[in-house]
Amino acid sequence: MNYKEYQKSRDLSWQILINENVTELPVRVSTLCENMGITIHYYAPRDDNDGFSTIISGEAHIYVNYHSSHQRQRFTVAHELGHILLGHTGQYELTNREPSPSDNPIEQAANVFASRLLAPACVLWGCGVKTASDIAGLCDISIPAAEFRMNRMEELYQRNKFLLSPLERQVYIQFEEYIKNNKIL
Repeated sequence: MNYKEYQKSRDLSWQILINENVTELPVRVSTLCENMGITIHYYAPRDDNDGFSTIISGEAHIYVNYHSSHQRQRFTVAHELGHILLGHTGQYELTNREPSPSDNPIEQAANVFASRLLAPACVLWGCGVKTASDIAGLCDISIPAAEFRMNRMEELYQRNKFLLSPLERQVYIQFEEYIKNNKIL
């Protein structure tokens, strides 16, 4: 995935957090969808797909495997929300499963959106997360998704790359009270 596409997905996740006035973790992704007029359906797939999104009569719908864990369902909804907001729905054959660096660029973009929406780096940094377990606990996401996110956090910690974007600073300010009350020691 090229940096411009990464940046687009990341910035969109921050913009949604700002626009929807999200101030605490875990992000209530189903409430975000409801506020945006997106309907979530739970179904039993015939394959190993965790979910998909579609547009029906001009309205967005997200379908989520009801056999998946609660945490996996949350990530799937965020991932599919990313597909909808990034304009992927109806244009590509999409597959939703645990994130992988080998995913195609469209899936990577939706994964970037979902992980940044559910686990914003500036908030994790502010809270002082050190492990994937910390992230899973604060963000109510699966351990595999939290490990994927922690790998990126380690890069950001090494480079000390936080609060450089005006959008990211706004997200941080919005979460200040939450961060103050949820420091990990």
